[in-house]
Amino acid sequence: MNWVDKLILEIKRAESPPTRLAHDVYRWLERFQVPDVGAMRAIYQALYYAHDAWEGGVQLLGGKLLYEPMVRARVHKLGRRVRFHVLPYINGQCKITIGDDCTFNYFSVGSGKFIDEPELIIGNHCYFSNDVTFSVNRRVTVGNYCGFAPRCVISDSDNHPTSIESRERGEGLALEDIAPVTLQDYVWLGRGAQVMKGVTIGRGAVVAAGSVVVADVPVGALAMGVPARFVKR
Repeated sequence: MNWVDKLILEIKRAESPPTRLAHDVYRWLERFQVPDVGAMRAIYQALYYAHDAWEGGVQLLGGKLLYEPMVRARVHKLGRRVRFHVLPYINGQCKITIGDDCTFNYFSVGSGKFIDEPELIIGNHCYFSNDVTFSVNRRVTVGNYCGFAPRCVISDSDNHPTSIESRERGEGLALEDIAPVTLQDYVWLGRGAQVMKGVTIGRGAVVAAGSVVVADVPVGALAMGVPARFVKR
């Protein structure tokens, strides 16, 4: 135990007069609250709005002057008026095409060694919330006006052989283990939804939060569950 940890422990235990004093001061600070009066409220309200403006300005300028040019230099094609709130993580040789007027929070793209140039194609006017993950080993296509809630995963493979014998031999994916994924226009994926290999989700369909899609979803349908099943149009 170093001296810092030892001192903290002594303060927590209040073993001596100095540490009891430090403990009492800490407890007083925990209970302390800035007086909620008119003048103080006005000051802190101004500080709140100033902080909000600062954060928004940094996000806007960072996206326009740093993230967007970096992504444009990294991907195959990037459309106009695309906003990046956070720099994405792109790993591998995936050929990425992004349309116009898309908004991205944090997302990641990973691709393997099985095909020379797997493709991720994203249409226009799409919105991506936080922690959206693409695993692309052949092709994933996203249509126009699609939306992704946080922690969605879209993968065109299982990322490992399904055969136990192949795994025992240390083999990688075979081409038959990879199948393209297509999301047509106006598709919405709820929080934590997973779309697996070979799936096509029809135009205007909605996948409920936490669902795992392993089969095609009809046009305009609501799919829900593990595995996801058609509920209604």
